[in-house]
Amino acid sequence: MPQHSRLLGPFIQSTFALALAVMAITSAHAETPAVPRTLWYRQPAAQWVEALPVGNGRLGAMIFGGIGLERIQLNEDTLWGGSPYDPSNPEARAALPEIRRLIAAGDYAAAQKLVQAKFMARPMVQAPYQTVGDLLISSVNHEAVQNYRRELNLDTAVARTEFQVGGTVLVRECFAIAVDQVIAIRLSAHEAGSERPARFSTTLGLQTPQRGRITSDPAGELVLNGSNTGFAGVPAGLTFEARVRVAACDGNVSADGTQLHIDNANSAMILVAAATSYRRYDDVSGDPTAANLRTLAAAQGKTFEALRAAHVADYQRLFHRVTLDLGHSEAETLPTDLRVRATALDRDPALAALYFDYARYLLISCSRPGSQPANLQGLWADGTWPPWGGKYTININTEMNYWPAEVTNLAECAEPLFGLIEDLSHTGAKLAQDHYGAGGWVAHHNTDLWRATGPIDGAFWGMWPCGGAWLCLHLWEHYRF
Repeated sequence: MPQHSRLLGPFIQSTFALALAVMAITSAHAETPAVPRTLWYRQPAAQWVEALPVGNGRLGAMIFGGIGLERIQLNEDTLWGGSPYDPSNPEARAALPEIRRLIAAGDYAAAQKLVQAKFMARPMVQAPYQTVGDLLISSVNHEAVQNYRRELNLDTAVARTEFQVGGTVLVRECFAIAVDQVIAIRLSAHEAGSERPARFSTTLGLQTPQRGRITSDPAGELVLNGSNTGFAGVPAGLTFEARVRVAACDGNVSADGTQLHIDNANSAMILVAAATSYRRYDDVSGDPTAANLRTLAAAQGKTFEALRAAHVADYQRLFHRVTLDLGHSEAETLPTDLRVRATALDRDPALAALYFDYARYLLISCSRPGSQPANLQGLWADGTWPPWGGKYTININTEMNYWPAEVTNLAECAEPLFGLIEDLSHTGAKLAQDHYGAGGWVAHHNTDLWRATGPIDGAFWGMWPCGGAWLCLHLWEHYRF
């Protein structure tokens, strides 16, 4: 099992586990006052699960807070492996009567063996969720760093990294705005002890594990054009693009063909757009370049302050619907990682409230109307095959992600799940006929971007035709509320 999976145990897939992962990293630095509803740390993330997530439902980023090299890992929620496919097994329906006879006779071992041989989906795995790649922000390696702070403000959904090098304070701010469908980043510098402007230089680059080509141009754009990977005999079928634009800068911007260089700047605003050719589970004819150009054109003329104000207003419209106050303690002054390790919840009740707020933050950030629903890791996943493929595990984990939606007054955040159920009612109708000779529709214990509904992984786990029924409980819950 991957290292971060071992750290979290069996439920890294759920957004609640991701919440605990980020809250529980190690630290050995001094205490400073905390901001309410804020996760904060005195060191950069050393591994992926320690990075801080931002998201607008469709686009996500994990922010490491590096000093000489900042890594911002990017996700777009329709970048999965493979292409539209039909997982039906042509031998399944003919084998079903004998499978049922063996079960009725109590010969479960023989029934399971026959299911494995004749009834499982083809292929017996589903598509993995995949990363777009990384935006890299590099500068001269700073060894003598003071006053380092990395934080995620849950009240504004803005991540911030700040540290001092000599007499200069360097600041990075980042958020993913749902209104404008971009990730916005501002790099700035000021003199220590004052707000007087200071100057910095930095280089922007991209990297990806996907098949892709990276280019840059003097107009201040860095572009990654790529394609996804196939899996288990299902061919690759998606193209994607990530476009990084220096939208405003008071310094000099130049390009060397694969990187952008910002020199002698006090402030620079960077916009990140990403899209794939996915249109729906059976249509991959979209144009990601055209989509990104439209998105960036709409956001280009806005200042960072205007984008931030629109983002905060949109986010707080959802986040401020609920307030949980369990009291306070002296532990609130500790960095979040030290606070988790140093106290018990009965001595730090506000930590439980912070955990509750972080779970709501994650749901708002990874599931919005028009986006894909929250997968095993919400919206955030590294590499091309994350733990358990980063799929929708509909025999518990997908449902877990949405248990808080109605009770915390985030009904809109459940809309992507309802869209998934609608799609499964179509793909699952074909599988119900092909495998069971039945009307209606069926889904087993997993599904993916392509809305595959067949039994996978192995008969012991996969021969469980109740996934669709369990999902429909969320429709009933939504009706009740």
